[in-house]
Amino acid sequence: MADTVRKGAPGRFGVPLAALAGAVWCVCQGMGYGEELCVTKGCALHEGTAVFGLSLWWWGAGAFAGLGALGLTGKTAWTRAAALLCLAADVVFFAFMALSAPCLTCLAAGGLFFLVLLAAARPWRTSGRLARAVVLAWFLTLTPNLFAVAQELMIPWPAAGPETAAVRLFFSPTCPACRDAVAVLSRLDKPFLGFFPIAGTEEDVQLVARTLEGMRAGLSLPEALTRSGDLPPAEVGLALRWRLFTNKVAYLRGRPDGVPHLQINGWPRKWDAIEVF
Repeated sequence: MADTVRKGAPGRFGVPLAALAGAVWCVCQGMGYGEELCVTKGCALHEGTAVFGLSLWWWGAGAFAGLGALGLTGKTAWTRAAALLCLAADVVFFAFMALSAPCLTCLAAGGLFFLVLLAAARPWRTSGRLARAVVLAWFLTLTPNLFAVAQELMIPWPAAGPETAAVRLFFSPTCPACRDAVAVLSRLDKPFLGFFPIAGTEEDVQLVARTLEGMRAGLSLPEALTRSGDLPPAEVGLALRWRLFTNKVAYLRGRPDGVPHLQINGWPRKWDAIEVF
């Protein structure tokens, strides 16, 4: 264990600084100060996870504190081994999140463990096979979580109603039943209703664009949707195509059997009676 770093070497200060950042991050999360930073569904799922009655955040804070202390001693062999062990534990947790739901703040903590290992590691070409295998497994379990986070952050766009609508109607402009559903729900005039168009063909995209032009001209959504087939072709920009894409992603996440597709999130305030439908 004579593997030490010279005074002033990057690992001597890189490890304690990365570990300090990780410890502060975990303590803030453990005390509930950073809850608003986590915007993914996995945060609520994993926030109560505990081992031997202690939150994972406090275990993480202890692990970072230990790594920082090892880093200050300058014994990089011990630091590498400990950081590799933490990263291996992270692989198990990341795999569990990939199968359930990602937690953004947990992924950030895992990234700080990787930074500690990176600061303590010798040149990659001379690293052992075990270290490379653990890092590879870490990246393989991190990747699906990052894609899941990106998917969750794709907020659907409503043609009418609020983005955070508790009741969401996904509809296609070429679907007769969808037009009926839009007309019926629009008559309710409820603030918790949102209307989210999806497009499977270029014709759908054109009809949505024409519907939006009709609404800008003062028509209601049902009227604009009904008259969209009689209007001349409309210009379709990348912004609208992206919005329709995010809507389709949100629609498919609900595992629908077809359109119209109604999603209800929670119980809308001031819902007078279920018979309203």
